[in-house]
Amino acid sequence: MKYRVSDTDIISMDKVEFVEVDGRSINFHTSTNTHQSIYNNEMESSCVFNNIVNHFATIDLRFSDPKKPETESERKEKAFNMFWNLYDNKKDKPNTRKTFMNLTLTQMGEAIKGVKAYVDSTPDRTYRKFPRTWLNARSWENEIKVDKKKENRYVKPKYISDER
Repeated sequence: MKYRVSDTDIISMDKVEFVEVDGRSINFHTSTNTHQSIYNNEMESSCVFNNIVNHFATIDLRFSDPKKPETESERKEKAFNMFWNLYDNKKDKPNTRKTFMNLTLTQMGEAIKGVKAYVDSTPDRTYRKFPRTWLNARSWENEIKVDKKKENRYVKPKYISDER
C-alpha cells in the first residue's frame, strides 16, 4: 500500500521495515535503503509519524520498552536519568542524585516536566542554575517567562554604521 507522507513523497508501506522520527525528519527504512522525509518543524513530523503508527501495524519503539521498571527504586532511577539528560548542565551528579531521590514520584514527574521549560528559557548554560540548586529550590513550581521578542529580534550587522 502506498502512503503519502508529504507534499512530494509517496512511500510503499509494504516494503518499510521500521520508521523513526528524528526532529524535523522521518526516516523510512527498507531492506535495501533509507528514505528521509523532511518537514517544516518537529510538530509536523510528529503528527505524520503518529498517523503512520496509528494506521499501520507498526510498533512505536519509543514506548515499547520490554522491561518496565517494577520497583519504586527502579522507577526513581529511570526518572533521575530522564531528568539528568534533559537538564543539560551536568554538574555534581552524586549530590544531585541524592536530592532527586528524596522527592516523591509525583514531584519527580513535575520536575521532569518543568526542567524542559527551564532549559528552553535559559539557552546559555552559563546562566543556568546547578541541577541540585534547581531541585532544592523546587524551581519547577516557579513561573518561567520566555521572551519571544528575543527570538525574532533584528541584529544589526557589524558593517552598518548608521542608526535607523
